[in-house]
Amino acid sequence: MTATHSLINQLIQLQELVVANMQKKVSQPNARLDELTKSIKSLSEDLPQDIKSHFNRLLTKHPEAIVPVAHELCSGCGMGLTKSMVQAVHLSNELNRCPNCARFLYYPEQLVARERVSRSYGEARKTGISRFTSPELMVVPLKGTTGEEVLAEMCTRMQEEGFVEDGAHLLDLSLQREAIISTAVDNGLAFPHVRGVEGGGLSMVVGISKKGVKFGGPGRTLTRIFFFVVIPTATSAFYLKLISGLSRTFREKEARELLLECKTEDDLWKALIKTTRKIFK
Repeated sequence: MTATHSLINQLIQLQELVVANMQKKVSQPNARLDELTKSIKSLSEDLPQDIKSHFNRLLTKHPEAIVPVAHELCSGCGMGLTKSMVQAVHLSNELNRCPNCARFLYYPEQLVARERVSRSYGEARKTGISRFTSPELMVVPLKGTTGEEVLAEMCTRMQEEGFVEDGAHLLDLSLQREAIISTAVDNGLAFPHVRGVEGGGLSMVVGISKKGVKFGGPGRTLTRIFFFVVIPTATSAFYLKLISGLSRTFREKEARELLLECKTEDDLWKALIKTTRKIFK
Protein backbone atom coordinates (compact mmCIF):
# COMPACT_ATOMS: atom_id res chain seq x y z
CA MET A 1 0.00 0.00 0.00
CA THR A 2 1.38 3.40 -0.98
CA ALA A 3 1.69 6.30 1.44
CA THR A 4 -1.20 8.02 -0.34
CA HIS A 5 -3.41 4.93 -0.03
CA SER A 6 -2.65 4.82 3.69
CA LEU A 7 -3.50 8.51 4.01
CA ILE A 8 -6.79 8.04 2.13
CA ASN A 9 -7.74 5.11 4.40
CA GLN A 10 -6.86 7.21 7.46
CA LEU A 11 -9.08 10.07 6.26
CA ILE A 12 -11.96 7.69 5.52
CA GLN A 13 -11.65 6.14 9.00
CA LEU A 14 -11.44 9.58 10.59
CA GLN A 15 -14.53 10.66 8.70
CA GLU A 16 -16.37 7.56 9.93
CA LEU A 17 -15.53 8.48 13.52
CA VAL A 18 -16.74 12.05 13.00
CA VAL A 19 -20.00 10.79 11.50
CA ALA A 20 -20.32 8.20 14.29
CA ASN A 21 -20.00 11.07 16.76
CA MET A 22 -22.83 12.89 14.95
CA GLN A 23 -24.89 9.69 14.86
CA LYS A 24 -24.47 9.12 18.59
CA LYS A 25 -25.63 12.68 19.26
CA VAL A 26 -28.85 12.18 17.29
CA SER A 27 -29.55 8.62 18.45
CA GLN A 28 -28.38 8.98 22.07
CA PRO A 29 -28.60 12.67 23.07
CA ASN A 30 -27.35 11.96 26.60
CA ALA A 31 -24.54 9.58 25.62
CA ARG A 32 -21.01 10.16 26.90
CA LEU A 33 -18.77 10.71 23.90
CA ASP A 34 -15.40 10.94 25.64
CA GLU A 35 -13.92 7.79 24.10
CA LEU A 36 -15.15 8.70 20.63
CA THR A 37 -13.70 12.21 20.94
CA LYS A 38 -10.41 10.71 22.13
CA SER A 39 -10.31 8.34 19.14
CA ILE A 40 -10.94 11.21 16.71
CA LYS A 41 -8.11 13.20 18.26
CA SER A 42 -5.75 10.22 18.23
CA LEU A 43 -6.42 9.34 14.58
CA SER A 44 -5.98 12.93 13.42
CA GLU A 45 -2.82 13.74 15.38
CA ASP A 46 -0.29 12.54 12.82
CA LEU A 47 -2.05 14.00 9.76
CA PRO A 48 -0.05 16.68 7.92
CA GLN A 49 -1.22 20.04 9.25
CA ASP A 50 -2.41 21.38 5.89
CA ILE A 51 -4.50 18.25 5.23
CA LYS A 52 -5.96 18.22 8.75
CA SER A 53 -6.92 21.90 8.54
CA HIS A 54 -8.54 21.48 5.13
CA PHE A 55 -10.32 18.29 6.24
CA ASN A 56 -11.79 20.03 9.30
CA ARG A 57 -12.85 23.08 7.27
CA LEU A 58 -14.70 20.83 4.83
CA LEU A 59 -16.55 19.06 7.63
CA THR A 60 -17.98 22.37 8.82
CA LYS A 61 -19.68 22.74 5.42
CA HIS A 62 -20.48 19.21 4.22
CA PRO A 63 -21.40 15.79 5.63
CA GLU A 64 -18.23 14.44 4.00
CA ALA A 65 -14.73 15.75 3.43
CA ILE A 66 -13.49 12.79 1.38
CA VAL A 67 -15.73 11.25 -1.29
CA PRO A 68 -15.47 8.66 -4.06
CA VAL A 69 -15.37 9.37 -7.78
CA ALA A 70 -18.48 7.99 -9.52
CA HIS A 71 -18.79 7.89 -13.31
CA GLU A 72 -16.14 10.59 -13.74
CA LEU A 73 -18.04 12.83 -11.31
CA CYS A 74 -17.22 14.08 -7.85
CA SER A 75 -19.93 12.28 -5.86
CA GLY A 76 -19.91 15.11 -3.35
CA CYS A 77 -20.94 18.00 -5.60
CA GLY A 78 -21.67 16.25 -8.92
CA MET A 79 -19.08 18.14 -10.96
CA GLY A 80 -17.66 16.34 -13.99
CA LEU A 81 -13.95 15.53 -13.72
CA THR A 82 -11.47 15.39 -16.56
CA LYS A 83 -10.20 11.98 -17.62
CA SER A 84 -6.74 12.94 -16.45
CA MET A 85 -8.11 13.83 -12.99
CA VAL A 86 -10.01 10.53 -12.76
CA GLN A 87 -6.87 8.66 -13.75
CA ALA A 88 -4.84 10.55 -11.15
CA VAL A 89 -7.36 9.68 -8.44
CA HIS A 90 -7.30 6.04 -9.54
CA LEU A 91 -3.50 5.90 -9.44
CA SER A 92 -3.39 7.58 -6.01
CA ASN A 93 0.15 8.83 -6.39
CA GLU A 94 -0.96 11.94 -4.52
CA LEU A 95 -4.01 13.20 -2.66
CA ASN A 96 -6.39 14.88 -5.12
CA ARG A 97 -9.16 17.41 -4.53
CA CYS A 98 -12.29 18.22 -6.52
CA PRO A 99 -11.63 21.50 -8.38
CA ASN A 100 -15.18 22.65 -7.59
CA CYS A 101 -16.00 21.74 -3.95
CA ALA A 102 -12.39 21.03 -2.80
CA ARG A 103 -13.32 17.70 -1.21
CA PHE A 104 -10.61 15.04 -1.17
CA LEU A 105 -11.25 12.31 -3.75
CA TYR A 106 -10.69 8.56 -3.84
CA TYR A 107 -11.58 5.77 -6.25
CA PRO A 108 -14.20 3.31 -4.93
CA GLU A 109 -15.16 -0.24 -5.74
CA GLN A 110 -18.69 -0.33 -7.15
CA LEU A 111 -21.09 -1.95 -4.73
CA VAL A 112 -24.64 -0.69 -5.31
CA ALA A 113 -26.62 -2.43 -8.03
CA ARG A 114 -27.72 0.77 -9.74
CA GLU A 115 -30.38 -0.69 -12.06
CA ARG A 116 -32.26 -2.45 -9.26
CA VAL A 117 -32.25 0.66 -7.09
CA SER A 118 -33.43 2.92 -9.90
CA ARG A 119 -36.32 0.58 -10.64
CA SER A 120 -37.32 0.50 -6.99
CA TYR A 121 -37.05 4.17 -6.27
CA GLY A 122 -37.51 5.78 -9.65
CA GLU A 123 -40.82 4.52 -10.98
CA ALA A 124 -43.13 6.44 -8.63
CA ARG A 125 -42.79 8.96 -5.87
CA LYS A 126 -42.78 7.11 -2.57
CA THR A 127 -43.65 8.46 0.84
CA GLY A 128 -42.77 7.67 4.42
CA ILE A 129 -40.30 4.95 5.32
CA SER A 130 -40.83 3.34 1.89
CA ARG A 131 -38.45 5.96 0.50
CA PHE A 132 -35.65 4.08 2.24
CA THR A 133 -36.67 0.44 2.30
CA SER A 134 -39.21 -2.05 0.93
CA PRO A 135 -41.15 -5.19 1.94
CA GLU A 136 -38.51 -7.51 0.47
CA LEU A 137 -35.87 -6.00 2.78
CA MET A 138 -37.60 -7.17 5.96
CA VAL A 139 -35.87 -10.11 7.69
CA VAL A 140 -37.65 -11.91 10.53
CA PRO A 141 -36.46 -13.83 12.31
CA LEU A 142 -32.73 -13.31 11.97
CA LYS A 143 -31.18 -16.72 12.62
CA GLY A 144 -27.62 -15.66 13.41
CA THR A 145 -26.27 -16.02 16.93
CA THR A 146 -23.33 -13.63 16.47
CA GLY A 147 -23.02 -10.10 15.14
CA GLU A 148 -21.18 -11.27 12.05
CA GLU A 149 -23.81 -13.92 11.26
CA VAL A 150 -26.61 -11.38 11.58
CA LEU A 151 -24.80 -8.92 9.31
CA ALA A 152 -24.19 -11.71 6.79
CA GLU A 153 -27.92 -12.51 6.66
CA MET A 154 -28.83 -8.90 5.93
CA CYS A 155 -26.06 -8.50 3.34
CA THR A 156 -27.23 -11.68 1.62
CA ARG A 157 -30.79 -10.35 1.50
CA MET A 158 -29.52 -7.12 -0.10
CA GLN A 159 -27.79 -9.14 -2.82
CA GLU A 160 -30.65 -11.60 -3.35
CA GLU A 161 -33.08 -8.74 -3.89
CA GLY A 162 -30.71 -6.97 -6.27
CA PHE A 163 -29.90 -3.92 -4.16
CA VAL A 164 -26.16 -4.63 -4.11
CA GLU A 165 -23.97 -6.61 -6.45
CA ASP A 166 -21.75 -8.37 -3.93
CA GLY A 167 -23.13 -9.31 -0.53
CA ALA A 168 -19.82 -10.76 0.66
CA HIS A 169 -18.04 -7.50 -0.10
CA LEU A 170 -20.79 -5.56 1.66
CA LEU A 171 -20.28 -7.79 4.71
CA ASP A 172 -16.53 -7.10 4.70
CA LEU A 173 -17.15 -3.36 4.55
CA SER A 174 -19.74 -3.50 7.34
CA LEU A 175 -17.36 -5.48 9.58
CA GLN A 176 -14.63 -2.93 8.90
CA ARG A 177 -17.05 -0.22 9.93
CA GLU A 178 -18.03 -2.04 13.14
CA ALA A 179 -14.33 -2.44 13.98
CA ILE A 180 -13.99 1.36 14.07
CA ILE A 181 -16.80 1.73 16.62
CA SER A 182 -19.92 -0.32 17.29
CA THR A 183 -23.18 0.95 15.82
CA ALA A 184 -25.19 -0.57 18.68
CA VAL A 185 -27.10 1.97 20.78
CA ASP A 186 -29.48 1.84 23.73
CA ASN A 187 -32.78 -0.06 23.86
CA GLY A 188 -31.49 -3.08 21.93
CA LEU A 189 -31.11 -1.17 18.64
CA ALA A 190 -28.23 -1.12 16.16
CA PHE A 191 -27.61 0.87 12.98
CA PRO A 192 -24.92 -1.01 11.04
CA HIS A 193 -24.12 0.69 7.75
CA VAL A 194 -21.75 1.11 4.85
CA ARG A 195 -21.19 4.64 3.59
CA GLY A 196 -19.50 6.27 0.62
CA VAL A 197 -20.39 3.63 -1.98
CA GLU A 198 -20.96 4.48 -5.63
CA GLY A 199 -24.29 5.21 -7.28
CA GLY A 200 -27.88 4.26 -6.53
CA GLY A 201 -30.11 5.26 -3.64
CA LEU A 202 -30.09 4.79 0.12
CA SER A 203 -31.37 1.30 1.01
CA MET A 204 -32.18 -0.24 4.39
CA VAL A 205 -32.68 -3.80 5.62
CA VAL A 206 -34.66 -4.20 8.84
CA GLY A 207 -33.92 -7.38 10.79
CA ILE A 208 -35.37 -8.77 14.02
CA SER A 209 -33.44 -11.13 16.29
CA LYS A 210 -35.95 -12.73 18.64
CA LYS A 211 -33.37 -13.85 21.22
CA GLY A 212 -30.97 -10.98 20.68
CA VAL A 213 -27.24 -11.06 19.94
CA LYS A 214 -24.19 -9.44 21.49
CA PHE A 215 -23.44 -6.55 19.16
CA GLY A 216 -21.60 -3.92 21.15
CA GLY A 217 -19.01 -3.27 23.78
CA PRO A 218 -18.91 -4.82 27.26
CA GLY A 219 -21.97 -4.14 29.37
CA ARG A 220 -24.30 -3.39 26.48
CA THR A 221 -27.64 -5.20 26.40
CA LEU A 222 -28.37 -7.71 23.66
CA THR A 223 -29.35 -6.19 20.32
CA ARG A 224 -32.65 -7.34 18.84
CA ILE A 225 -33.60 -4.74 16.22
CA PHE A 226 -31.20 -4.00 13.35
CA PHE A 227 -31.44 -1.23 10.77
CA PHE A 228 -28.74 -1.97 8.18
CA VAL A 229 -28.24 0.94 5.77
CA VAL A 230 -26.25 1.20 2.53
CA ILE A 231 -25.48 4.86 1.92
CA PRO A 232 -24.20 6.11 -1.44
CA THR A 233 -22.33 9.40 -1.02
CA ALA A 234 -24.99 11.42 -2.81
CA THR A 235 -27.56 10.39 -0.17
CA SER A 236 -25.40 10.97 2.92
CA ALA A 237 -27.36 14.02 4.00
CA PHE A 238 -30.47 11.82 4.37
CA TYR A 239 -28.74 9.25 6.55
CA LEU A 240 -28.57 11.24 9.79
CA LYS A 241 -32.18 12.35 9.32
CA LEU A 242 -33.17 8.70 8.90
CA ILE A 243 -31.23 7.61 11.99
CA SER A 244 -32.61 10.50 14.03
CA GLY A 245 -36.18 9.64 13.05
CA LEU A 246 -35.77 5.93 13.76
CA SER A 247 -34.08 6.64 17.10
CA ARG A 248 -36.87 8.94 18.23
CA THR A 249 -39.52 6.42 17.16
CA PHE A 250 -37.97 3.37 18.80
CA ARG A 251 -36.97 4.96 22.08
CA GLU A 252 -40.59 4.17 22.89
CA LYS A 253 -40.97 0.67 24.32
CA GLU A 254 -44.37 0.23 22.69
CA ALA A 255 -42.92 0.86 19.21
CA ARG A 256 -40.07 -1.61 19.79
CA GLU A 257 -42.44 -4.28 21.07
CA LEU A 258 -44.63 -3.89 18.00
CA LEU A 259 -41.66 -4.86 15.81
CA LEU A 260 -40.46 -7.63 18.12
CA GLU A 261 -43.89 -9.27 18.13
CA CYS A 262 -43.88 -9.70 14.33
CA LYS A 263 -43.83 -13.31 13.13
CA THR A 264 -43.66 -12.73 9.38
CA GLU A 265 -41.90 -10.31 7.09
CA ASP A 266 -45.23 -8.94 5.94
CA ASP A 267 -46.10 -8.27 9.60
CA LEU A 268 -42.80 -6.46 10.05
CA TRP A 269 -43.37 -4.25 7.03
CA LYS A 270 -46.83 -3.25 8.24
CA ALA A 271 -45.53 -2.59 11.77
CA LEU A 272 -42.66 -0.48 10.43
CA ILE A 273 -45.06 1.61 8.35
CA LYS A 274 -47.36 2.08 11.34
CA THR A 275 -44.68 3.02 13.87
CA THR A 276 -42.87 5.49 11.60
CA ARG A 277 -45.89 7.14 9.97
CA LYS A 278 -45.68 10.31 12.08
CA ILE A 279 -41.92 10.72 11.70
CA PHE A 280 -41.55 10.01 7.98
CA LYS A 281 -44.21 11.61 5.81
